[in-house]
Amino acid sequence: MKNYIEYIIFKFFVFLTNLLPFKVSQRLGKAFGIFAYYFIPYRKKVALENLRKAFPEKDEKVLKQILKMTYVNLAITFFEFMSFPKLKADDLKKIARFENLNYVYEGLSKGRGLILMSGHFGNWELNAVVTSLEIGKPLSIIVKTQRNRLVDKEINKWRCWFGNKVIPMERAFRESLKILSEGGIIALLADQSAPKEGLYVNFLGRPASTFAGPALMSLRTGAPIVMGFAVRDKNYNYRIIFEKVDFTPSGNESEDIFNLTQIHTSLLEKYVHLYPDHWLWFHRRWKHTPTHNLSPKR
Repeated sequence: MKNYIEYIIFKFFVFLTNLLPFKVSQRLGKAFGIFAYYFIPYRKKVALENLRKAFPEKDEKVLKQILKMTYVNLAITFFEFMSFPKLKADDLKKIARFENLNYVYEGLSKGRGLILMSGHFGNWELNAVVTSLEIGKPLSIIVKTQRNRLVDKEINKWRCWFGNKVIPMERAFRESLKILSEGGIIALLADQSAPKEGLYVNFLGRPASTFAGPALMSLRTGAPIVMGFAVRDKNYNYRIIFEKVDFTPSGNESEDIFNLTQIHTSLLEKYVHLYPDHWLWFHRRWKHTPTHNLSPKR
């Protein structure tokens, strides 16, 4: 019963959003984000503590302003995502421009597929869709199955709206290797906490358990990694900025997995420093503590 009630509420918001022009929905998202900051304290303490530890040099007033704008970013992202059913490809293309897109084409030209990574940064859902539309090639997006299967089915439908497909995380590794071997593109987010026994690399000044899968897939297939970040401007348009992950394997797999994971994590950190309100601070990213120093497992 709880899932059905949640789904009905969810569908009501989708219905409301799709009655409005897209630009109005974006501004409504901003207003809702400000409201949520003051009246819906979703993991507010967790987020503020994460910000304090990531930016010890910033005073409390600045940190709270970043947190407020994080609520705004998340709400705009949700309202934009809920607008997908009414949008056409040209509508999305109009609000996005690309920087360093040549890195994507260069990666694909190697013929070993491409791993396109990001974090829960800006509008990560829109990032995947507009990138696929721009390059004219579908992405296979690794997704985590949501607790509410009714909502999960709906949002996965939106993710596939313009030709992309989704791969549940439970079977992602094997399917991804096959897709990469065929020259396809795997898209994923790798910024949430891995299990306690995960690979620990430095992220924002602290050891963070991180999924080794992207590095392992790259090393096993030879597929290059490119990272993409959706940066929203004051007019609710986006710059999709790509960064190439430069890495030359040493031949020692455990060291290579560690070093490659640290490199792509550091690239995400770079953008979190540049646009701190764009990242999802609500996640318990540092909930596990390593029992060893940060170094490759041997």
